[in-house]
Amino acid sequence: MNVTERVLAAINAHDLDSFVACYAEDATIEDGYDTVGVSGHEQLRTIYGPMFEQFPEINVEPLGQAIRQGEFVVQHERVTGRGEPTQHVAVYLVRDDRIVRERLLR
Repeated sequence: MNVTERVLAAINAHDLDSFVACYAEDATIEDGYDTVGVSGHEQLRTIYGPMFEQFPEINVEPLGQAIRQGEFVVQHERVTGRGEPTQHVAVYLVRDDRIVRERLLR
């Protein structure tokens, strides 16, 4: 299983340790306009830990097949279990089997 598959599996299992382990120590999660929402393992834990508790039904699933180009993985994803279902495009930059940067286009 590659890291983008593992990160979704960790979210769906609400496994915070496995989720954080998918990211580089200094990884960032950004929106499409370069706004950094999360930076590093500590913020990943601070933001996603409570989210997993607040939304025990949260589930993220890929819609279609991911596109892989060099170090990048682009994936259309659907999120359910925290209100109305939403969709986004995730652009992952992967190095050494860890997510270095994730951009969520909503």
